[in-house]
Amino acid sequence: MSILEVQQVSKYFKGVRVVDGVSLSLEPGDNLAIIGESGSGKTTLAKMIMGLISPDQGNIQAQRQSLQMVFQDPNQSLDPLWNVRSILKEALWTKRSLSASQKEAQMAHILKAVGLAPDVLGRFPHEFSGGERQRLCLARCLLSRPKVLVLDEAVSALDTLVQKQIMDLLKQLKQDFNLTYIFISHNLRLVRHFSDKIAVMYQGKIIEEGAVSAILQSPSHPYTQELVRTAFYRHL
Repeated sequence: MSILEVQQVSKYFKGVRVVDGVSLSLEPGDNLAIIGESGSGKTTLAKMIMGLISPDQGNIQAQRQSLQMVFQDPNQSLDPLWNVRSILKEALWTKRSLSASQKEAQMAHILKAVGLAPDVLGRFPHEFSGGERQRLCLARCLLSRPKVLVLDEAVSALDTLVQKQIMDLLKQLKQDFNLTYIFISHNLRLVRHFSDKIAVMYQGKIIEEGAVSAILQSPSHPYTQELVRTAFYRHL
């Protein structure tokens, strides 16, 4: 049974069709990459999936409470005036049956799961590195026990070493929390070793989709062929 259905969705901004008749189906446990250059419509599609903006045409069937989104820049996602305890507690506000000590225990557990120590609860976002701030964003998402994480260029602002650390963490979290991923990126090199399925977006449309290995080995659309050539062969 699908966990997400996107059916012929379109979105216009100032008369320009940014997303053009996109359909997607996501099954539990999928790790879907949505690939395309800047301006291809990836982030707009993600925001519609999350319910942050509404489609002008088409339909999206999803359990909104089961979705969480990790954005590219953790600096814009974390309130600089709140310490980690306040940031994480916000994700637990609906769980009124939990005592203060139970909430502290859950926050400590989640921090450990993302590779941070519980003693960071009193610290503020500016006291962390970029990679650590992204771990905090993941912790906040995980506290609401989502089924699907939408990762919108979630590692693109990090250096190569930290990117690998976060990608390895995401793989582990997928197993530990039984997650389904939508991984939005322009980086085919990251996708190759991370995702199972891929959808290629170009000018607001999905022009090609399938297993990552099949698409990368035998891309059929000229745009996908150029993406693959640029990502791999120019570096040989």
